[in-house]
Amino acid sequence: MFFIFGSPRSGTTLLAQCLNSHSEIIVPDETDFIIPLAFIFDRIREPDLGKEILIELITHSVAFQTSIGEYLHEEQIFKIINNCDYHPAQMLNSLYAELATTVGKKIAGDKSPNDLLFLRMLIKVGGLDDANMKILHIVRDIRDVMVSLNKVKWVTDLDLYFPRFWSNSNLYLYSLYKDKTTTYLLIRYEDMVREPARIFHKICDFLEVDFQQGMLDFRNFASRYKDFPAHTKLYAPISTDNIGVYKKEVTKPLLKSYEQQAQEALEIFEYSLEQKKPYFDIIKDKFRNLIQ
Repeated sequence: MFFIFGSPRSGTTLLAQCLNSHSEIIVPDETDFIIPLAFIFDRIREPDLGKEILIELITHSVAFQTSIGEYLHEEQIFKIINNCDYHPAQMLNSLYAELATTVGKKIAGDKSPNDLLFLRMLIKVGGLDDANMKILHIVRDIRDVMVSLNKVKWVTDLDLYFPRFWSNSNLYLYSLYKDKTTTYLLIRYEDMVREPARIFHKICDFLEVDFQQGMLDFRNFASRYKDFPAHTKLYAPISTDNIGVYKKEVTKPLLKSYEQQAQEALEIFEYSLEQKKPYFDIIKDKFRNLIQ
C-alpha cells in the first residue's frame, strides 16, 4: 500500500484523483480510522481485546461506508484483522492489499490530510514499519495554503497557528524519510501542476506502475467531489492559476506572520521568502528593543 501525506489544501485530492484514474491503482475516499487505530495500539496491549476494538472502530467510523467500506464488507474486515498479528503496519497493509485485490488493481493507497498532523502516534506504534509501504509526501507553499483554507472557512483562527503546524508536521515527515528513496517521494504541488506529465511519470516509477496519460484528464476522476464547494476546480484541466495567489490576497502584516511561523520549512522546501530578514534576527531586534 501507499500513503498520500500532505496538509489540507495542498493538492492531496488532485493527486489522489489522478492516481485513482490509473487502471492499476485504487485510492478510496478519505478514511478516518488510521490515527485512532494508532492510539488503540498505543493504549491496548492485549491482542484479542485490541482486535475487537479495531474491528468496531474501522467498520463503524463515520467515513467507513464512503471510503473502504464502499469496496470491503464488514465480514472481510473481521477476517483480515483476526488473521493478522497484532501489529498496525501488517493490518493496514493487509486491508489495502485486500482492497486492491477486490477491485482488481495492483496497489491501493490512502489519502487523509488530517493524518499528517498526528503522524507522530502512527510512527510511534510502528504503523509505517512495513517494507511494502510507500509514502507520497506532497507540500504546497503555506502562504497559498492559507489563502485556500481561509476561503473554505473550515476552521477559524487559522492565521494564529496553522503555519506552525504546517511547518512542524511536514518537516517531521521529511526529516524521518528524506533519505529512504525507495519508500519515500517528496512532491511539490507547484511542480505537479506546472509539469504534471513529468511528475506523474516519476510517481508511477516510484509506485512501480506504468504512466498512463489518462491520469491527467479530469474527466476520468471519480464524481464523488462534484457537489463539494471546496473542490469546484478539481473538475477542470490541471492549472497553475493558484500558484502565488497570496501575493494579491494576503496583507503584508499577515504575510510576515506566515513567514515567521513557517520560515524553516519554507526554506527547506525551496519557497522564496517575501520577508527577507531572517526570522531569528527579527526576534533579536524585538528583544533588544524590550531591554533598552
